Amino acid sequence: MIGSLRQALREMAVPLIGAILVALFMALQVLGTQQALGGLVFLSPAQTSSPRRTLEGFRVDASRATALLMGAYRESRSEPGLFLSERVTRKAAEADALLARAAQTLDLREIPPVELEHRRLESVILLKEILDRIPLPDLSVIPGDNEVATKTPASWNVPGTDLRIVRIPEGPRAGEYLFSSGTVLRLESIYQAIRNQPNLSGAETDFYNFFSQSPGHLLPPKWFSVIEALPASLKVEIEGQAVWQWIAFFLVAGLATGAVVRVRSLARNAASSQSGTVQVLSDVIVPGAVAVAALFVRYMSDNQINLTGQVNDVVEQVAEGIAYIAMIWAVIAFSNAVAGRLYLSATKSIDAHLARAAIRIGGLAVAISLLIYGASHLGIPLAGLLAGLGVGGLAVALAAKPTLENFIGGLILYADRPVRVGDLCRFDKLEGRVEEIGIRSTRIRGLDRTLITIPNATFVNMNIINLTNRDRMPYDRVLGLTATKTTAIRHEIEAMAALVAEHPRIERGSVQVRLREGHEEKPKVEICALITTSRWSEFLEIQQELDLMLRDKLLASASADEAAPGAAGNVVPLKDPA
Repeated sequence: MIGSLRQALREMAVPLIGAILVALFMALQVLGTQQALGGLVFLSPAQTSSPRRTLEGFRVDASRATALLMGAYRESRSEPGLFLSERVTRKAAEADALLARAAQTLDLREIPPVELEHRRLESVILLKEILDRIPLPDLSVIPGDNEVATKTPASWNVPGTDLRIVRIPEGPRAGEYLFSSGTVLRLESIYQAIRNQPNLSGAETDFYNFFSQSPGHLLPPKWFSVIEALPASLKVEIEGQAVWQWIAFFLVAGLATGAVVRVRSLARNAASSQSGTVQVLSDVIVPGAVAVAALFVRYMSDNQINLTGQVNDVVEQVAEGIAYIAMIWAVIAFSNAVAGRLYLSATKSIDAHLARAAIRIGGLAVAISLLIYGASHLGIPLAGLLAGLGVGGLAVALAAKPTLENFIGGLILYADRPVRVGDLCRFDKLEGRVEEIGIRSTRIRGLDRTLITIPNATFVNMNIINLTNRDRMPYDRVLGLTATKTTAIRHEIEAMAALVAEHPRIERGSVQVRLREGHEEKPKVEICALITTSRWSEFLEIQQELDLMLRDKLLASASADEAAPGAAGNVVPLKDPA
């Protein structure tokens, strides 16, 4: 009793967990999409018509943004409450827009989409701190609009550094001067090399150090005071992250892993359920839990713990990769589970096979789409992947040509429906009953009980005679007569025809009787009629009933004529109308 109750509760928990996973997945998609660096409501686009305008505009916007954020942070610390005030939020929004405009001076084409939002913000802050620590030339020596109009330079380097501003030759931003993609990729290593140099701009705070060591996005939350009160040993950097950030990350990862293990245990217990819905969900919730757990770890690491640098890049790529693999796994598991349930409840007809195949092919198509999109999102070259798929697909198509022909033959059988499962048919001098119509071949049980397997491409081109689809079943018998004289033979034939015609299941007007081999001493007569049924079993019963009636008639005639024993004609089948 208690065990049954526990099993019922587990089964009830499976749909609930499925709904929770869907809600969490949608919430993480919304929360994980950063809104920072996206709003330019009250700012004009960055001026990038020359190296001078690019550098000058970047420095002004980045410096103003960081000053606003530090001022907003100090203001939030002096305010009571657990949430940021409207004034502080407005300052953060203005700084957000300034950072967005500063990010427009960076060539971010080499950054994978999965890392783009975080790397865009991080690159602006890193570049600002680097420029604050190196001596810059006077603006007059940097190529401006006049120099660009006279002689268009391809690039300009900040003297004594690897920081390079290049002219974009093509694309939607062709002709603009941006910090090169190579410069963007090297910003973290350049910063680490000069981070201990004095800040020439006069700023008291290393904003990148403040940003990377604090939780939250742009501005730390109000509970940041708890982090600030931690011992100095928990603030020591390891690979660019504070010890407390590593601890928080492993706690989050452990929590996500434990949740997945618990869901997996629940799914295994519910797999034996009698409910088809619970069985399908039990196959899907495990990969669904893996995807949600991976997205949860990514959200917490990026938006709350605020991992930075290469560590954050690795965590984002691994988490997103696991999420996409889990989603592909979930799609395939769902399509296979649904197809499996259809198999349990359907027949072996072409309809059921096509439905199962369509579900599996649809799931595979969705999985391949997720694979391609996920690869592109993670920065894997999509063109090379598609080219590889194209070449591989051509090779597979050539190798699978017979299979494709049989598949098309199966579709034709489905469309034309010359036979169905259970039909008795005649084909190529063979007869049998159709047992299964598959995607590749059709199986027919012969009259001798042998199993005949015919490829669909061959079967569809045969002359197929469907014996089951007859609206009437033919009755055909050859009988030996007892009479020997012409008049008596005529009367005996008429009596047999009348006997057959009187049967209620014989179609009116279908009885045909003719004498065969009249020159013999013991003549025979052939009786043909149509029985009004299309069911084989019913036909056999009626045929047997007619045979017995004719036998009794012949025996009675033989007794009346005082025929010798064995003179009465036996019912001799001419052919079996199978």
